[in-house]
Amino acid sequence: MKHASMASLSSVFKALGTVFLLSASGFALAQTDKPESDKESMERIEVAGQKTIAQLKNAFDKQRFEFLDLYNTINETAKYDVLCSYHRPIGSKIAKKQCEPRYLKDFRAIATQTALMSSSSPGFNMSRLPTDDHIVFLTKEQRKDAFKHVAALVATHPELFDSFSKLDALHQRIEQRKEDN
Repeated sequence: MKHASMASLSSVFKALGTVFLLSASGFALAQTDKPESDKESMERIEVAGQKTIAQLKNAFDKQRFEFLDLYNTINETAKYDVLCSYHRPIGSKIAKKQCEPRYLKDFRAIATQTALMSSSSPGFNMSRLPTDDHIVFLTKEQRKDAFKHVAALVATHPELFDSFSKLDALHQRIEQRKEDN
């Protein structure tokens, strides 16, 4: 009984060897490398296709968050930690994950608190709050230091370098796909 079921499985696999599999991004062709009479024949499957830009961007985001998680475990300088949280844009029901360094988040909090406390008039004046562009401008030296810190960690930790390399490769593929279109 075992031999009969193994023989039927073997014939099914051989039949599948000539089937074309179609997908949205390409096709796959399965073929055997050796004649059917050879009992130790192995099948070879070749897949041709490309991921869409949206699929590459999703893979990039996933790899970016994996890189940031690994970076945060290796990083020992608290001000350079990257803090991530989910935010829902106004009018949307879909939350997106956003990340920023701790030094930027802390600076924004201090600048906002200062703007709110320095107001002599009662009420809340939105125009006195710092903008993101203003915050980025005021922290440009810290950002340079943060980039140097990340570069040093990537250079000295092989697992972080590997994660960064994967991230860079995905970025290059996205840019290449944009140029091709």
